[in-house]
Amino acid sequence: MRPLSLSLHIPDFFAEADPDAAMETYLFYLRREATMHAVLLAGMCSIRQLSFDGAGAASVPERALDCLLRDLRRYFRFMDGDVSDHEAAVDAATMPPGRLRRLRERGFHRVRIAFDASGAAPDRLPALVDGARAAGFRSVCVALAYGMPGQRLSRLRWMLEAVLAAAPDRIVLCPHAGVHSEHPVPASVTQRMQQLCADRLDMASFTHVGAGRYARLPGDTAQACATGRNRSFHLLGCGLGATSAIGQVACRNVTAPYDYYASLDRNELPIEKLLRPEQTEPYLMQVKDFQDVDQ
Repeated sequence: MRPLSLSLHIPDFFAEADPDAAMETYLFYLRREATMHAVLLAGMCSIRQLSFDGAGAASVPERALDCLLRDLRRYFRFMDGDVSDHEAAVDAATMPPGRLRRLRERGFHRVRIAFDASGAAPDRLPALVDGARAAGFRSVCVALAYGMPGQRLSRLRWMLEAVLAAAPDRIVLCPHAGVHSEHPVPASVTQRMQQLCADRLDMASFTHVGAGRYARLPGDTAQACATGRNRSFHLLGCGLGATSAIGQVACRNVTAPYDYYASLDRNELPIEKLLRPEQTEPYLMQVKDFQDVDQ
């Protein structure tokens, strides 16, 4: 009877010939998957946490986002008020003016701002964090991507200082070493980058709460986060590559759109494989991150 944390994966369709049509098709199947889960879990759980990963909620057209949220509330029993946690992910480089306030009006309580070296807009980051607080977001997180091929430690220091200058409530480190590259970053360089981040965030009074996540927390709560005590959520993931961990069952969805659509057309959940408990730990730590920052 524990509440659910619902995570929806939204891919990036910018490379498609018709991105709007590709997004519309994907959202149709995403709603179908959510409906199937709602039937399986009927009467068992309420939704306390809602988050969007991948391209995030801000990449979904506003009218389509309204339809998606309306359908989810029809399928699931959402907990409202101060006990609910809904997080929207946005991009620091592409976030249009005014969208933060409209996301808040749609019921999102938290915002995660993606920040990296390629599309970095350090002068916009403080304004986005301040704008999120002015709009009434309960918590502001910056997701710092680092470790891209060719990146130097000096560049990472500059990015860390830009993030700290914005003064978010939480910081998530997203190492990208070797991703989609023929020249991966050497392991020794990756370790130095990780140590640099850990040392600088510690100096800035951020506490490590597990899985590359840091928050401004008092000592007792930080220890609870680090040890993973009081975990009280099931994780339900929908969409391409989404991960679920409900009770003793943990699984991951397929990652290819064709396979995803074909499975749902057969009225089958698009599960690719079962996972070992340690493979879901980073996702469960993200779920717990919502809970402990507010304690």
